[in-house]
Amino acid sequence: IKLTDEQVDLVHRLQKGQFGDVHFNPYEPAIDFFTHEVMIHPVTNRPADKRSFIPSLIEKEKVSKLVHAIKMGWIKPRKPKEDTPTYYDLWAHEDPNSILGRHKMHVPAPKMKLPGHEESYNPPPEYLLSEEEKLAWEQQEPAERRLNFVPQQYRCLRAVPGYPRFIHERFERCLDLYLCPRQRKMRVNVDPEDLIPKLPKPRDLQPFPTTQALVYRGHSSLVRCLSVSPSGQWLAS
Repeated sequence: IKLTDEQVDLVHRLQKGQFGDVHFNPYEPAIDFFTHEVMIHPVTNRPADKRSFIPSLIEKEKVSKLVHAIKMGWIKPRKPKEDTPTYYDLWAHEDPNSILGRHKMHVPAPKMKLPGHEESYNPPPEYLLSEEEKLAWEQQEPAERRLNFVPQQYRCLRAVPGYPRFIHERFERCLDLYLCPRQRKMRVNVDPEDLIPKLPKPRDLQPFPTTQALVYRGHSSLVRCLSVSPSGQWLAS
């Protein structure tokens, strides 16, 4: 099959999604003949339907059902919407003197320890670790170390390299903030003297012996047991 140049050009245009006719212009100005030219006759002269001017029986049944439901109280009219603001203070109606308010139960997170002399880029010599201390520091567990880093000395601030454990420490800080439980402990101010029970007065504990009537002599040590004769005259210890 041999195709002419015009046919090959037509195939190429169709493959590219273009129009087959080379002289066709898809962007010609559109003529709005409905509003541009005033016509004597309408576009469509179809007569109106009969249902357009006769009351609908189906709608009449629906309206009668709604009226009956309103009379029976099954359908109630809608209440007017209250003009409530979209954004409002959630705790505006709370008791300001309440201790259990959420705004007063906020427990702030503990702050991080401020850096000391050992974290300086040029710390004093007494803060630098010796070789033995470095070896002991490396052999310790991370939880047992007094410092999380080894203090180093640099000649100037520009010579300080990047801190390699920066992201690790920030991650541990975030874990401590949301994993460590915090609670508020209510302290009670009590006078220590109020906790000591009050002793009763001696006159309230009577009757009890108040005078010495009889004394038995002859014992040099403690008397741990005692036997009384039936007559009550003799005592054996």
